[in-house]
Amino acid sequence: MKTIILEDEPLVAKDLQKLLLQLEPSIQIIAVLDSLQSSIEYFKTHDAPDLLLMDIQLSDGVSFDLLKHVDIQCPIIFTTAYNEYAIRAFKVNSIDYLLKPVDKIELQAALEKFKKMKAAQRSDLQEQIQRAVHHLAASPEKKI
Repeated sequence: MKTIILEDEPLVAKDLQKLLLQLEPSIQIIAVLDSLQSSIEYFKTHDAPDLLLMDIQLSDGVSFDLLKHVDIQCPIIFTTAYNEYAIRAFKVNSIDYLLKPVDKIELQAALEKFKKMKAAQRSDLQEQIQRAVHHLAASPEKKI
């Protein structure tokens, strides 16, 4: 599970990394971004991760502005000290909204929700492939 953390407070970012690795030892934290500007630059040149953990209030703006500049389709777990952004968060790719300090049990639940969502997507894709194969096998070949 390739993951990116967007957090402008170094100690919080470090604690979040540690907590993620405790809960999911196989997780790959591919980047820790500390500002809106560095995030915009990063996502313009890199593929989206499987999961994004994103603080909302950053030193140079709010992380929602990232979504205005770059099309990010991956699921997002918001981590913030502010509860007033919750409704706005669920209008984007949010799977959860965790208030700081991030609780280990709440983060575990958010990760489980993410895994269930991914498993359901894989299942849907497999079903679509099976239907397509069945349709192709049932269709008579056209001869020229």
